[in-house]
Amino acid sequence: MKLTLPIPRIELLLKRHELLKLDKTKPSMAIECKQGVIWITSSGDYDDHMLSAGERYASGNNSKVVIEAINDACVDIEEPA
Repeated sequence: MKLTLPIPRIELLLKRHELLKLDKTKPSMAIECKQGVIWITSSGDYDDHMLSAGERYASGNNSKVVIEAINDACVDIEEPA
């Protein structure tokens, strides 16, 4: 699934092993795992990140981000105004 955010905040339900690709993120775009576990990799960041419910990740400027649901997950994505 490829996503372009037309609104500043969106909540998504991802099925186990479903991938979400975000191109050219804005500075400080926040990704929060609301339920389940997700894996995040981002261009320009040499570390991958595993988030559990309640944890957040902030992306870099114009980075490409890939999110994979390790199990069924709910993800909140918010771009700064």
